[in-house]
Amino acid sequence: MRLLDYMRDEKLDDEAFASRLGDCTAHAVKKWKYGEREPDAGTIVRIQVATAGKVTVRDWAEQADAMRARRAANTDATPAPAETAGAAA
Repeated sequence: MRLLDYMRDEKLDDEAFASRLGDCTAHAVKKWKYGEREPDAGTIVRIQVATAGKVTVRDWAEQADAMRARRAANTDATPAPAETAGAAA
């Protein structure tokens, strides 16, 4: 389960989850839940504990793989500068 889905199911906002987790900010939680950043390994374990195992290390790995695939797809779809210059001429 993604952190975003867990927080929606539990009706937790960023501040509430940060408080539950301890030693992090609501801003960090927001970045994690939207996949803008990944928590470090120790924090991932703390999240798994804080969610009673509903958000697991495997969930983070799958989310990271999906983000890498999206980035790669976006990079492949962007024309190289030489291709763009040739099209303008």
